[in-house]
Amino acid sequence: MRQILEQNLNIKKTKWPDFFRCINEELVILEDNLRHKLPTKSSLLKEIVSYIFNAGGKRLRPATCFLVAKGTGGITEKHMVLSELTELIHTASLIHDDIIDSAKLRRGRETISNLWNDKISVITGDFLFAQASVRLGQLENTDIVKIYAKVLSDLCNGEIEQYSLLFNTNISWDDYINKSKTKTASLFAACSKSAAILNNVDSLSIKMAHEYGNSLGIAFQIVDDILDFTGSSAELGKEAGSDLKQGIITAPALFAINSADNRANQLKTIIENKFNKASDDFKKAIQLIHELGGCEKAKLLALEYSEKSKESLSFIKDNEIKSYLSQAADFVAERIS
Repeated sequence: MRQILEQNLNIKKTKWPDFFRCINEELVILEDNLRHKLPTKSSLLKEIVSYIFNAGGKRLRPATCFLVAKGTGGITEKHMVLSELTELIHTASLIHDDIIDSAKLRRGRETISNLWNDKISVITGDFLFAQASVRLGQLENTDIVKIYAKVLSDLCNGEIEQYSLLFNTNISWDDYINKSKTKTASLFAACSKSAAILNNVDSLSIKMAHEYGNSLGIAFQIVDDILDFTGSSAELGKEAGSDLKQGIITAPALFAINSADNRANQLKTIIENKFNKASDDFKKAIQLIHELGGCEKAKLLALEYSEKSKESLSFIKDNEIKSYLSQAADFVAERIS
């Protein structure tokens, strides 16, 4: 089963973390459910869904759900449902993001919209959201329904907010962190908090589970933003520098823009002019962000949130599970080491 996971989760054997081994069986079941057991009546939809989930992924959100469940009483059938609906929402949001961004690659393969078309992609994303809703109903827990209803609202609000701030170099750190919460951290926080709720733990433990997922999710987003500047297209599975090219101001760019160095003004002008000189201006902007230390400062911020997530783990009494959740936070940060 480990071989299946190593292939599907895109993790090299030399980097196979202990926290994944701990929940190996549950992840294999999740993977099988996603790849083979979604009720697709249309042969085309079945082909597309198979294409999506055969691309693999880190499955960090379900892993977080399983680990918190283990640390708060054990993994139940409802935790399996929770992990599945969480990954379905995440995958659906990626499909819609690719349409909005006109992305050609995702996880090193052509996007659904590029292989088929935007209409098919929208319907496929909606289908996955609908399947997530079915599983949400199976949990029969109104508190968790409210949590995930807010996640879906946050995803939409985060996307609209991001669109409204394109090429805006005056965004604040509050803007950036709030966007990171709504677009990424909210789902990490929801699955962590909900896993604790399903095990009927006390309110303080539920709050701390939420804090763990929230900080982990923000760290994850910051790391993704750094990799957009430091990774190759082959490593990222998508075009490098794509966020900045679209006018999205992420942590490395924000640090550089707010630098006391006079070159920060040059960077702001280039971005605000939407890279008028095409590739030359874009390359110059990337160069300035590196020279002004944007990526290094963003890395420190990611490590800060990774540590903050680990500080929230007092609600986990099992030291082994606590160490695995701590490893998960380190794993997120180490993607930029």
